[in-house]
Amino acid sequence: MKIYLADHRGFCYGVKRAVDMAISALDATCPVHTLGPIIHNPQMINRLKTLGINTADKLDEIPSGKVIIRSHGVGPDIYAQAESKELKVVDATCPHVKKAQQAALSLLTQGYQVIIIGEPHHPEVQSIFAWTDSKAIIIETPKQAEELPIYDRLGVVAQTTFSAKGFQDIVTILNTKCQELKIERTICTATDLRQEAAIELAKQVDIMIVVGGKASANTARLASVCRAAGKVAYHIETADELQTAWFAGVQTAGITAGASTPDWVIKEVYEKMEAMNMTDVIKVENGSIVKGTVVGVRHDEVFVDIGYKAEGVISLAELAYPSPATAADIVSEGQVIEVLVLDADSADGQVKLSKVQADRITAWDKLEEALAQGQQLETKISEVVKGGLVASIFGVRGFIPASQVDLRFVEDLTPYVGQTLTVIPIEVDREKQKAVLSRKQLLAQEKEAKEKEIFAKLSVGQSITGTISRLADFGAFVNIGGVDGLIHISDLSWQRVKNPQEIVNVGDEVTVVVLKVDPSAKKLSLSLKDTSRDPWYTEAETLTEGSILTGKVSKLAKFGAFVELKPGVEGLAHISELSERRVVSADEVVSVGQEVTVKVLSIDKVNKRIGLSISQAEQDKERAEFSEYLSSQAPSSGVTLGDKFAHLFKRED
Repeated sequence: MKIYLADHRGFCYGVKRAVDMAISALDATCPVHTLGPIIHNPQMINRLKTLGINTADKLDEIPSGKVIIRSHGVGPDIYAQAESKELKVVDATCPHVKKAQQAALSLLTQGYQVIIIGEPHHPEVQSIFAWTDSKAIIIETPKQAEELPIYDRLGVVAQTTFSAKGFQDIVTILNTKCQELKIERTICTATDLRQEAAIELAKQVDIMIVVGGKASANTARLASVCRAAGKVAYHIETADELQTAWFAGVQTAGITAGASTPDWVIKEVYEKMEAMNMTDVIKVENGSIVKGTVVGVRHDEVFVDIGYKAEGVISLAELAYPSPATAADIVSEGQVIEVLVLDADSADGQVKLSKVQADRITAWDKLEEALAQGQQLETKISEVVKGGLVASIFGVRGFIPASQVDLRFVEDLTPYVGQTLTVIPIEVDREKQKAVLSRKQLLAQEKEAKEKEIFAKLSVGQSITGTISRLADFGAFVNIGGVDGLIHISDLSWQRVKNPQEIVNVGDEVTVVVLKVDPSAKKLSLSLKDTSRDPWYTEAETLTEGSILTGKVSKLAKFGAFVELKPGVEGLAHISELSERRVVSADEVVSVGQEVTVKVLSIDKVNKRIGLSISQAEQDKERAEFSEYLSSQAPSSGVTLGDKFAHLFKRED
């Protein structure tokens, strides 16, 4: 077995600086304490204790002397308390942590709602939180970011050892939660380098050993990124925790270490692994998980070389979930796999192994990790059951509820059988062997990102093309690249529309004009009628004041009657223009649908109003008849023309 060390491992600048400052602070004339463990490494803490540097959990426990502020930092109140107790302060806060503290304070002062991305109970995060007067919001997962309300301004800082990918995933969601987002990326460069080096090494070896305190967040994260790279990773504090069975069948192994791990601890681990490497015969114990190489594949069994005195055998039933039709469907010769030792010394001399049980054990680690990180996973659908889909994931049974299959409820789930879907875990219970998965949440995230991208490109007055996705009584919805906009029924046509189906149908491709864009409310108002000129103006241009027209009464109101002159063009005959006599209600003179003759009194193109008169049209008609009469007959004696036609002129001045 070859052993490789990650290029970037162990003490970072901040941790080394803190330890060096602690040792330099030793003073024979007064006691020296660190306020809390100076770093997350028990072995280093014990070594400092032998030098005379003790650990105190609270300032009250330090009566006098020197107090060392650990690399994780503290809030401003601690400095004030130390001064009041007349303690000499040695500030070993990591410069990167100090930067995060000051960034958080600055954002608060500028009026931002501060968001700290990190582990809520980590001492570094607590120190940053204290610098915001305890007003910041701490979030650790994308799900917590999704649950935030909408803010005007958000300011973001991060725990210096937080995952770069996890940070970016959360920031992507925070972008949708505010009008203005200001990011202070306070993740330490050394953290990024250490994680990148660990991932790169993990890709090249069979197994990774991650060394560091069990309470060290950055060490735990190193183990996580190695597992995410598809490799088995063991997180240990000391060389004593190494197990021979881990290296069965392993050709190459990698070592990395957290920021708080001293070089001498890493050296001890390396030397012990080298000593194990010298062992000729590997000890295999029942119940242990080992790596091996497939050396033979039959229809119903697989032979695996695990570096033991005899080859191991996996029966078809112990190969995978669900059980395959033939072993060749799952493995091939030369493939390296993890197996659980069922019986190292069976009666027939074979070593009985199980791949499916090893998968299950490691599967729950992977599922729990994916749940914590919001990690995407691929799963194959095996069957439809009541309430959802059964899926195989890491060799264990997963369940996708029907409500989590798609953004909208799917009645028939049968077409999904045999498909490979991308999902995220939403509930993982190792004890109950329960893994609940969701495709809907991923689709929602993708939709959210697409909506944000589309809304950023839209502007009022812009013409765009989309497809009618559905109809409602109040209008039609148009799909614009994944975002639904609404054409209100009043914006479908320049003419009055009773039902959207009069104008459009589902599936129609339409060009529309953007009326309103509201990214925060995810609302898009569109107009179909604004893509063409209002026909009212075209028709109104053919009208002249004083002309006599025929129209149809379209609507009655208290103040008069509306008359349709041409399609889409109406005028109002005021109640005073309906008849020569005094009229109280329009229905005394006209009714809806009645054809009437009107005179055009006025045309207001600015306000799209046409004034009409029924009574004046009637008078003009009678005047015309009178003129015609005069031209054909002379007035008879005894009765004057004034007596006969005076009523026609009573309205004239």
